[in-house]
Amino acid sequence: MIGRLVESIDYGVSYDNGPVREYMIPISRACPTLWRYALRRLGSDPLVMLFTIINITLPIFTIALVGLLYGRHTKPDMSAANKLVVDLALPCLVFISLSNKSFDPISATQFTGNAVLIVVLSGLIAYGLARFSGLSDKAFIPCVMFGNVGPVGIPLIALAYGVEAVPFSIVLVVLSNVLHFTVGAGIMGGRIDWKLIYANPLVWATVLGLIFSHFGLQLPEAVDTSVALIADALVPLMLLSLGVRLSGAEFSDVSAGAQSSLMAIVVRLLATYAVLMISPIGALEQGILILFACLPPAIFNFMLADKFSVQPDKVASTVIVGHLISVLALPFGLWLALQ
Repeated sequence: MIGRLVESIDYGVSYDNGPVREYMIPISRACPTLWRYALRRLGSDPLVMLFTIINITLPIFTIALVGLLYGRHTKPDMSAANKLVVDLALPCLVFISLSNKSFDPISATQFTGNAVLIVVLSGLIAYGLARFSGLSDKAFIPCVMFGNVGPVGIPLIALAYGVEAVPFSIVLVVLSNVLHFTVGAGIMGGRIDWKLIYANPLVWATVLGLIFSHFGLQLPEAVDTSVALIADALVPLMLLSLGVRLSGAEFSDVSAGAQSSLMAIVVRLLATYAVLMISPIGALEQGILILFACLPPAIFNFMLADKFSVQPDKVASTVIVGHLISVLALPFGLWLALQ
């Protein structure tokens, strides 16, 4: 499914023929200096980036909107579907992506290291700025450290960079889940439940995928096709589920949600560029990490806040407003990432 989505879009970028061609969003007449700078870099195609961003983000927001409208109208119980996504579809995609012959574990090692540094550094910066966020330290720091990599990050990265980028988004999903269940839960609750790690299907799918990749193993064709079909259901299900979840969300502190969610993106971007300065990587991996920095706060932040009674209403506002702000933040992130 991801492959068909990718093949249907003309991205205007190529990694096969040297550096990525640079585009920039047209700047309004209110910013003539930036507009002239953009024209110098773009030549005769100043609108290409705008249409590229629309083509990438519109399917994501459209499917989520369908889920939101459906949720408003029918109020379905998504618990069973969400469990299928987390326990079956996502682990299948993790395994398929990491066991693929084109996946390079050595390249992924530096990418993973940079991602860990970004998460840790953003948390440290957030600790120093928490007093300005409208949230407590325990509530704000995880919202900065952990973005919504699954429902938003996977389709965004796949549509922006193609199938070859999916394994890197999977690395981010696994990494975020492991750190969220350990560091995130530790920050909010003061303790770490290691059972959440070794009982997590994503962890075992990651291990199996890396083993198959390292030893060149393959599943029987019929089994491989079955696993791939289950994995194909992941992206639309996650986006529909996200829309349904947001349709029933309630929040009471919009100002704190807007302030903290904006700060979360800014802090992550600062951490990302700082890490990329000291540990440069390829253009593809760098763009993925920039998109990673612009994701809205993960919904699981609210679940942890509610479980440990750490300002759940304000965290809910941060998560919901963050997803609304992502309508602007994700195109901005794409503009940065595709440079």
